[in-house]
Amino acid sequence: MMNNYDIGNFIGMKRREKNLTQEQLAEQLGVSNKTVSKWETGKCLPDYAVIDLLCKELDISISELLEGKKSDCVSVIDNEQYRLLLYKTQQMENKMHKMEKEKSASVATGITFGSALAMVISYVNWHSVGWAILHGILSWGYVLYYIIRY
Repeated sequence: MMNNYDIGNFIGMKRREKNLTQEQLAEQLGVSNKTVSKWETGKCLPDYAVIDLLCKELDISISELLEGKKSDCVSVIDNEQYRLLLYKTQQMENKMHKMEKEKSASVATGITFGSALAMVISYVNWHSVGWAILHGILSWGYVLYYIIRY
């Protein structure tokens, strides 16, 4: 299992072995030095697009990067590709999980806003709290119907 902190420590160690600053490594990879710092502290992992170049700059294999340690044996190319695919899959799962959380929050906000708007419009038109509550409930009913249907 990949560990952000082990990978980050390994990146930092290999960078220092090459006598590179975070700024120099970042420049070679086309990223910011803050990005390299986030990798080294384990706050995030390198993006799929820069892994190959990062490994070349640090003279390590993709497997070594993803394991967070130097390997004594030479990796088989198929194993490298498998590890890279596993890494990309984990990144995609993390992004999808984040998007689902954001979607849930925006749906809840939209439902609440829509219900409140229906209640306000109803109250303004009919000057009745009862009608406002009824329209608020009906708007929630429509949302539930939409969720079930689609």
